Amino acid sequence: MASIILSAAGGALGGATGIPGGAIIGRALGNLAGSYIDNSLFGADTQISRTGPRLADLAVQTSTYGKMIPIVYGSVRLAGNMIWSTPIRETVTTTSSSSSTGGGKGGGGKVTQTSTTYSYSVSLAIAVCEGPINAVWRVWADAKLLDLSQYTMRVYLGDEAQTPDSFMAGIDGGPATPAYRGLAYVVIENFPLADYGNRIPNFTFEVQKKAQYPDYDGQIVENMIDGMVLIPGAGEFVYDTLVEYKTPGVSTGGGFAATGAQEAVNMQNVSGEANVLLALDQLADTCPNVQWVSVAACWFGNSLDAGSCTIVPGVEYQSGGSTAPNAWGVAGYTRDTAHQITLIEGSPRYGGTPDDASLLRLLAELRRRGYKVALYPLLVMDMDGKPWRGLLTGSAANVANFFTKTNGYNRFINHYASIAAGAVDAFIIGSELKGLTAVTDTPGSYPAVTQLVSLAAAVKSALGGGVIVTYGADWSEYHHTDGGWYQLDPLWASPNIDVVGIDAYFPLADAPQDATYAVQPLIDGWTSGEGYDFYFTDGSRTVTAPLAAPYAWKNIAWWWSNAHVNPNGVSTAWVPQSKKIWFTEYGFPSVDGSANQPNVFYDSASALSAFPYFSRGRVDFRAQRAGITATEAAWQGSAMIERKFLWTWDARPYPYFPDLTAVWGDGPNWQYGHWTEGKLGVSSLAAIVADLCARAGLQPADYDVSAITDQVEGFAVGAQQSIRASIQQLEQGYFFDTCESDGVLKFIPRGGTPALSITDDMLVPQAQNGASRLLSITRAQELELPQRVNVVYMSRLSNYQPATQYSARAVTRSRQAATVSLPLVFADQVAKTVADTTLFTLWVSRVAYAFRLPMRYAALDCADVIDVTAEGVTHRMRVTSVTLAAPGMLHVEAVAEDISAYDFYTPPGQGENGTGSITPLAATLLDMLDMPALPGDAAAALTLRYAAAGSTANWPGAALYRSDDGGGSFQPVLDITTQAAMGTAVTALGSGPYCVFDETSAVTVALAHGQLQSIPRLSVLNGGNAALLGNELLQFTTATLLSAGQYRLSGLLRGRQGTEWAIGTHAAGERFVLLDGSLAQQAVPPHLLNLPRFYKPVTFGGTLDGTQALGNTYTGICAKPYAPSQVQGARDGSGNLTISWVRRTRVSGEWQDYVDVPLNEGAEAYEVDILQSGAVVRTLSGLSAPSAGYTAAQQASDFGGTQSSVSVRVYQLSAVVGRGYGASAVV
Repeated sequence: MASIILSAAGGALGGATGIPGGAIIGRALGNLAGSYIDNSLFGADTQISRTGPRLADLAVQTSTYGKMIPIVYGSVRLAGNMIWSTPIRETVTTTSSSSSTGGGKGGGGKVTQTSTTYSYSVSLAIAVCEGPINAVWRVWADAKLLDLSQYTMRVYLGDEAQTPDSFMAGIDGGPATPAYRGLAYVVIENFPLADYGNRIPNFTFEVQKKAQYPDYDGQIVENMIDGMVLIPGAGEFVYDTLVEYKTPGVSTGGGFAATGAQEAVNMQNVSGEANVLLALDQLADTCPNVQWVSVAACWFGNSLDAGSCTIVPGVEYQSGGSTAPNAWGVAGYTRDTAHQITLIEGSPRYGGTPDDASLLRLLAELRRRGYKVALYPLLVMDMDGKPWRGLLTGSAANVANFFTKTNGYNRFINHYASIAAGAVDAFIIGSELKGLTAVTDTPGSYPAVTQLVSLAAAVKSALGGGVIVTYGADWSEYHHTDGGWYQLDPLWASPNIDVVGIDAYFPLADAPQDATYAVQPLIDGWTSGEGYDFYFTDGSRTVTAPLAAPYAWKNIAWWWSNAHVNPNGVSTAWVPQSKKIWFTEYGFPSVDGSANQPNVFYDSASALSAFPYFSRGRVDFRAQRAGITATEAAWQGSAMIERKFLWTWDARPYPYFPDLTAVWGDGPNWQYGHWTEGKLGVSSLAAIVADLCARAGLQPADYDVSAITDQVEGFAVGAQQSIRASIQQLEQGYFFDTCESDGVLKFIPRGGTPALSITDDMLVPQAQNGASRLLSITRAQELELPQRVNVVYMSRLSNYQPATQYSARAVTRSRQAATVSLPLVFADQVAKTVADTTLFTLWVSRVAYAFRLPMRYAALDCADVIDVTAEGVTHRMRVTSVTLAAPGMLHVEAVAEDISAYDFYTPPGQGENGTGSITPLAATLLDMLDMPALPGDAAAALTLRYAAAGSTANWPGAALYRSDDGGGSFQPVLDITTQAAMGTAVTALGSGPYCVFDETSAVTVALAHGQLQSIPRLSVLNGGNAALLGNELLQFTTATLLSAGQYRLSGLLRGRQGTEWAIGTHAAGERFVLLDGSLAQQAVPPHLLNLPRFYKPVTFGGTLDGTQALGNTYTGICAKPYAPSQVQGARDGSGNLTISWVRRTRVSGEWQDYVDVPLNEGAEAYEVDILQSGAVVRTLSGLSAPSAGYTAAQQASDFGGTQSSVSVRVYQLSAVVGRGYGASAVV
């Protein structure tokens, strides 16, 4: 009955207002407020199950007519409704290969091997939600995050002008295909089903639809921003528009040997493109009116003393890895010669200096997108405590050398000026060198300023007159020194400085965070307060003194509009209003009280880490937003402040940064820091409630949402429910009430200060149980209240999966539990705060009040917080209803309130993080092994073996294609699904014995993939641990692991399978392949011998066009006869020479009693070359037995007489490949 009574009470209030439409609004109010209070009092799960969200409705894909189209606000993960599909498509792939079985003169048979495989795919369209939306950022199939670059997928945002999908129209017949206007949907073409059991998986989509409410004067702050600083400035390839890969490995003395799979350096997102490209897409989507982007680029200093400080580019590592397709380089430095950034527990303190070529690619990309570009070189101190460059100082005698020395400041800046010519529209020659620019040698003389003036001239000369040049002075530096000297005026007056640059972190407030996040006081703070009207004279900031306008460092207008006079009475060169001012930086940390001290930041690794004055160190995105809004509004249309660059937007896209803390160590600082990605562009509670009211048919004049300032990460309406139910869900998550006041439906946040204090003499007595009482108090029983509250929500860090946070009372007789299930996206700590606040307020509001007031209090509204004192006790309460009682009387009902409950705060933690990155589809590393036959091969077979491995850890296998027409067309050959143990020799293996174990030689190899192990000698003799090193086939007993992927091989059996000729040919960097069952092989027809062909190893999921072709000419080494052995010579008395030898065989050559080894060839045939100084002088051919005669007459013809010794080379012949390997001897 409580719900009925309270709802009726609300309705009575609406009807009593006398305002047209009041009854309708009032009843809506009553239903909202009444039901909410009912739930708050009794914690009834029935209310939650009746109106609560159905999170499961958002997660399961359907294909149903009549299903509700979800409504989305913010970013939410949704399953869709399949609205169109082709039949599942079957693709048949047949590969075949043929080989001859030999057979001598009579010819041989032919063996053809054929393999047929079946794969399945489907094309489909999935309705996601009501449009229009802003984007679909990520897609999952079942639980697998998809690499969107590998699929053909089109997203229709759901506007009213979208046209039918061309693919669907091509199948359905054009005019019959609907455009689905107003519906956001996705079309996926030929999606492969193999990974999903050949069924259509459950697709879910991360959808973003921004709902934004004006921040100031009808404007949304995201649309007010026109300049942005792009960071981090440190990261070797963080700005590269190409995807770069790092491969672990070791130097081979002129080469590089991989010791593991490569990883993408700058692609941790699902788009398949470089991080910075996605970050720029997000910037354009979030802040569409940005015109200028300032790109930071860092070099590193090593001392705060100008005399000893050197400034150089830095790298994250000098050894242990290599990058591709591009090597790092900056200003002539290579990875080997650049500064190694200090390592802290194995990780660099900062990212490396951006590679020059990658920086230029970014600048070109920014211009291609239509941005004006500023280049912003930043000096960062690679020192313990990460000190600020503004602390850099020194003696006046050392200042000039700081700029001009070999590794000085000028070289740093001039390098960027030299490479930026033609690529930028503005150039900042540095910033915040506050300590240096204050160094003076004589009164009024500042050597650092003199150097900056000269540097500006050099930069202007390098870039040309069309490029704007400035210096970004610290907000406490641009104006004057402590002594009153306008020390930077020579720089500001220089003809080579085009605008005055200020890093404008001025304090705009000096108080604890305003709970309403009002913008106007912060706007006023630009022209009042500290630095404008007064300054603090003591460190505790309690004593102030007035500031005269010439020395008021926040009075930018006075500084800009007036001539400046130094303490010596001499006017400076500054001409009033001669140059516009740029805020080269401005910004606010996302913590409470951020406007009090915008320049400070939280970083546990920095000695300067701090929170602003009066801040409680709480994460507070609204405080940051208010500061940004106030700054943009204060200077909008200013004739003085021409441009403002907001600090900052990161080149690492959200949410991958900050979520991927294993990749980026500064991720935990994001929540407190000046970063704006992931903080701007978030939907506002006010806009969502306003949209819901509009859906209910209310006009903007009928409601007021301006007081609810919370930001909403995501909210979804996934099932049919009333507008009231949707608003209730928001009320439960964000703690606001709905009431009617003056005919307007108002949404009031909880936690407000008391609007009224009422004492006994103001209360009207009322009869209760035969007695007269001023204040009726009712207290709910403890057993009716919950001991525990569970809040179920969508956790963004867990990929929007349902998660639960709870709050429980330690001492109570109640064992009840209440569950609040909300279709809201929360950070985990926010959900915990909701649980704590909900439980606390349920227990506080167990106390209900009723009393009467005279009509002069008719302005009292529901949701007002008031203090009522009766019988000497003051009760704080929140009004739930105000109705007319007896004539001239108001009946007021309220519940107890403790406004501190709405100030609960749970610090963010580092819990489970489900944000995933996509490892780029691995390229296939392929080595085509034209190599000797192995034991077990058929003697007549021509076999080409393939060793394959993935370039990254996620290699799924590859389909090998071959072109026999010079690359014009490719046909499938075979599939390779097993990775080989393959890599590179780090050292060169020296010569060694043949056919016996070499116990003195060893070789170090680095494996790109695979592992090696030691085995006994007997296992080696039985064929184990065979490998191809260069061209030598060897075996080894011992594999000693030196480091990850790197082995030392010893106990070698050399020159196996006829490769003794290669024993002395080794070099560092040559291939290494373990010959085991992981190799694929293919029979090659004889007619393709010695013909150049092209191969493409197409990784499963990749494309033929996207795979690089590899050339190969197969020579049939496996059919090449071994070099004969035991070459000897015998002479008769006339000098005739008989040369003899013992033939060898390629396969089945095991030593058996009473049996000669098989011939392996169609016919026995040999040739012998007679050599003189290495040149062939005669060839003895037509030999069918293992001997040849070289007569005295032939010797006389070749050498002028018989010879006591002759150099010869003996070959066995193959009818397929010709000569085998030669055996050389002197006989």
